[in-house]
Amino acid sequence: MPGIAPNNFVTTTTRQKFFPKVVDNVFTGNLLFSKLRAKARPWTGGTQLRIPTTVSQRVNVGSFAGFDTFNTNQEDVRQMFTVNPSEYHGDLAFSGIQLALNKGPEAFVNLMAEEFSDIARVLAETMGADLYLDGTANSNKAIAGLNYHIDDATDVTTYQGLSRSTYSNLNATRTAQSGALSFTNLATDYDAAQRGSDSPDMIITTPAVFSIMERLVSPTLYVNYNGPSSMVPAGQGQGTGLNMGITTFAYRGVPVYSDELCTSGNIWTINTKHLYLYELDYSNELVDST
Repeated sequence: MPGIAPNNFVTTTTRQKFFPKVVDNVFTGNLLFSKLRAKARPWTGGTQLRIPTTVSQRVNVGSFAGFDTFNTNQEDVRQMFTVNPSEYHGDLAFSGIQLALNKGPEAFVNLMAEEFSDIARVLAETMGADLYLDGTANSNKAIAGLNYHIDDATDVTTYQGLSRSTYSNLNATRTAQSGALSFTNLATDYDAAQRGSDSPDMIITTPAVFSIMERLVSPTLYVNYNGPSSMVPAGQGQGTGLNMGITTFAYRGVPVYSDELCTSGNIWTINTKHLYLYELDYSNELVDST
């Protein structure tokens, strides 16, 4: 700790100054969880989510003339997705004496409120990390993350109760990158995730890969010399001011995000119109009715 602590002469007559809240230096950058939580859908009840989904391409379609014979066989193109819930917990413990002491003007931070607030951040951080994985953590109790949903059967062969080998439409595109990253790689991933006008709306990666992308765009510099000049403080001359480095950018109009919890070396090209977080609220079930 830098600085020199004051001596006893002043400490016996002067109170310490406590900062009136706890500063969070750990739980930041939880981007994917924040975005999915913001548009979460309610799960109102039931043992499973069962979602009827079209998983096969129809083939009994086409042109005809006059009295051509049509195929009267029904095409069964739908299957039922099944989704099991995942539960997350945060444990807190208080002793009676601790709560009794944390009162009055001496309690510059509300102990119970801060503990609940902090455990909420920890839970969000834990879920945020699991949202990039395949759901097999802790004996398959974790939430099914991006590596579960965006896979080509390399890691996850069964998706929502259906075989990816049987229903190939359930396979996402998974590309192993070799060599230097280029815009060609981003174009390949974007094209694979696009179907007509239904296209990706989020690209998310690690801070390290985001910096690599920054280096891809840095060599191209646009300066408008005909616009208003940028003034510098008096005595230091005049000229055009430049601000190097980027904090946000987009590829084909799709914002590219950096998330500290993203799994190392990955770039996820996502259409969030088909990716939802469902929430079960059982807070009312925990009320003590005795």
